[in-house]
Amino acid sequence: MKTPGLNLFKGQSGRRALATALSALAGLMILGAGWLGAYPLYTNLRAGRQQEQLFAAFATPRIQEAYRAGNIRDAEPLTRIVIPKLKLNMMVVEGISLKALNTGAGHYPMTPLPGEKGNVGIAGHRTMYGKPFHDLDILKAGDKIMLITPLATHTYEVGPAFGGHSNPWVVQNNDWSPVAQSDEHLLTLTTCHPKGSSKQRLVVRAKLLSSEPRA
Repeated sequence: MKTPGLNLFKGQSGRRALATALSALAGLMILGAGWLGAYPLYTNLRAGRQQEQLFAAFATPRIQEAYRAGNIRDAEPLTRIVIPKLKLNMMVVEGISLKALNTGAGHYPMTPLPGEKGNVGIAGHRTMYGKPFHDLDILKAGDKIMLITPLATHTYEVGPAFGGHSNPWVVQNNDWSPVAQSDEHLLTLTTCHPKGSSKQRLVVRAKLLSSEPRA
């Protein structure tokens, strides 16, 4: 008994069909590889455009009034974050939803606002969407982090190792203890670890040094 399709690619016409199929497959593979390589660039460009819009919105009276009322909505601008060591100056939005984090970085909504007592939590991308926390691992004790809100500029300082681990340190991706609340004035930054993976989280802890009201 002949197996159906056994002689599909025999003969000149069959070989042409096989060559065409292989060429199409190779083309699809090239397109797929190209898209995978271009996608991070696309997300970075998209986040860049969103950042421009966020900076513009941050200066409006509506956002200033909403901040005073504690009524910043998901994905709206909450604070500028400036980290001189990383040459970072960007807007952080409220929330850690997909929409919020696609702008680059978002504020954990269950944590205090910048400058307030407790542990302020901010999550940011490491390899896409502007990759604001790409080099978070190079921060060390003494490095400064500024959070500039519509009301004040809050300056935090990265502290030394504590609690039996280094600073920065790594936790599992389901470990929420880094953003647990405290009686101190703290700031915690989190991002994916290692680069290109979401299996773990890299964490940096800083303490409030000063708060200066904005004119």
